[in-house]
Amino acid sequence: MKIDKKLNLVSTIERDDGSLVYLHVTPLPYEVVEINCVLLGSMFNHFFSLVGGLGAPRVAAMMLRTEINDRLALNPELAGKPTIIDDIHRMISVIWSDNGEWKKIMLEDALKRSIITEEELREVEGELVFFTVGFAIQKANLVIPTVGKALEAYSGQLTSLNITEYIDSLPKSKTDTNIQNPQAQPEQSFIPS
Repeated sequence: MKIDKKLNLVSTIERDDGSLVYLHVTPLPYEVVEINCVLLGSMFNHFFSLVGGLGAPRVAAMMLRTEINDRLALNPELAGKPTIIDDIHRMISVIWSDNGEWKKIMLEDALKRSIITEEELREVEGELVFFTVGFAIQKANLVIPTVGKALEAYSGQLTSLNITEYIDSLPKSKTDTNIQNPQAQPEQSFIPS
């Protein structure tokens, strides 16, 4: 099976009212992976050796933040600088329905505009981090049997669709089928009775 190197992840947030919000994440650029390769490799190893494949997608973001904080404690001069979490967040787009029309927005802007909440992000952030780290460390043909298999238990879906293609694949809003036909106004008959 040939694996598309442009594999992306879409995680779904299902709200209490039944509406869906999708988070579409693309892999990190090579330059970011190169700068953070030791951290990413260490985290990938920890996901499987400390937590296991089934639990790792749930806690991956927490584990990565803990590791970053530990490194910041040893290197206080790094405080206030962007972290790998910031890089991952820049790769996430939010897709939501606005009056039946699917729209996209970058994660940071979606949070600022309250399109999604911090709590909703926390529900799927581990999946997003797990995918991003796994994709950064492995060859593309290993992503589905390892990362993809672990994500099956969660709301994540591996896809080769870019965000525009993914939006185009979503169901379109249907016209209300409960529309009343307007009543015909009686007309004066010109037929003699």
